Amino acid sequence: MSEALTRDETLAAAPARRAKGAPPFGLFERALAARYLRAKRRHGGVAMISIISFLAIAAAVFVLIVTMSVMNGFRETLLSRILGVNGHVFVDTRGLPPETVNFIMREAAAIPGVANVSPIINEQALAVVDGASSGVYVRGIRRADLRRLRLISDTVYPASAFDNFAGVEAPDIIIGSRLADRLGVRQGMAISILAPQGSATPFGFAPRRKSFIVGGEFSAGMAEYDSIFIYMPLEQAQILFNRGAGVDQLELRLQVPDASMPIIMQLRERIGAQYAIYDWRADNESLVGALVVERNVMRLILMMIVAIAALNIVTGLIMLVKNKSRDIAILRTVGATRGAILRIFFMASASIGVMGLAVGLALGLLFCIYIGPIQDFIQTVTGFDIFPGSVYSLETLPARVEWSEVVLISMFTIIVTFASTLLTAWWGSRLDPVEALRYE
Repeated sequence: MSEALTRDETLAAAPARRAKGAPPFGLFERALAARYLRAKRRHGGVAMISIISFLAIAAAVFVLIVTMSVMNGFRETLLSRILGVNGHVFVDTRGLPPETVNFIMREAAAIPGVANVSPIINEQALAVVDGASSGVYVRGIRRADLRRLRLISDTVYPASAFDNFAGVEAPDIIIGSRLADRLGVRQGMAISILAPQGSATPFGFAPRRKSFIVGGEFSAGMAEYDSIFIYMPLEQAQILFNRGAGVDQLELRLQVPDASMPIIMQLRERIGAQYAIYDWRADNESLVGALVVERNVMRLILMMIVAIAALNIVTGLIMLVKNKSRDIAILRTVGATRGAILRIFFMASASIGVMGLAVGLALGLLFCIYIGPIQDFIQTVTGFDIFPGSVYSLETLPARVEWSEVVLISMFTIIVTFASTLLTAWWGSRLDPVEALRYE
């Protein structure tokens, strides 16, 4: 105690003399917390740990923002593709007479919120062109209903493909772009389709076969559809698959796809409960469930990474308290309260987490905004397709920032950071001045 105070101790003690009556988180406390944040040569270990903690939190938040945005974008894009090609509510009409089908169509169309009702035939078949063959999924649909599918009709090339998409007199068909590339066909070329429902002949069972002219191609932006789908006029599908005047199902397209359950309940009241009615969630139950589970699990894992990164701050704060034990003792001796000491070290360490959060959010949001150019740049530099459509079903890497997700990530990071520093700062504030100065 006989030695003179060092410059740092004098500067720390001077404002402490005026700290009595100072408001919490006031200028005195903020100034001292900012001083402790600045690196000192003799405290290089603390400074290095602080830098590592800052970078770790920024990187964790960045990865969490990007990953959740990409998963949200993937889910939204995938569901928009599915709902853009398929209906929202389905009524199974297999084996029903045309009069019953027409009755259900009239009742369904009269329900508020139903935008369109389409009779559909779905069947698997085999497409053959000059010895090349491929399994396909044929959908029989009326021309007017196909035009309403904007995801398909807006991408059909050429636009004149709809001119001969009707009737039973040699109508054209429209096939997926990937399927056309695989079979090597283009507009105006002939393609044979073999239906599994054949007929018995004196020479055995013979599959039903019919030739069509390719009127155009479509590209829905989803490999699953572009690789196997063929659209043909409903009348031709009834002939090819021996449906007579019947159809496989009715597709109801709703103004709000998420409002499918009320529509189903109203439809059951109108037509009775003896018909099988289900919505797009039930039709894609495994996919929708997998997306929800994957999203929740990924969020939990990445939040744990943020928590682990925030624990680095505790290490730096413990070392800072150890290095500043003499300062704490002097501040306590000249009148600084334990609460002031707690707030000083709390602000010194919590600010690292707040700055890391801000940098991570900024980088993550910028990455999501410019994810398209970034993907193109990486593919150009590396020459490697980082998001192949044949694997992920989509052609481009999607990203959709949900601000509720950003708020959740920010709140979680702040809570974890503050909680991890509060206990250590409290421990520093309980330091006994006599013990701290005993051997000084």
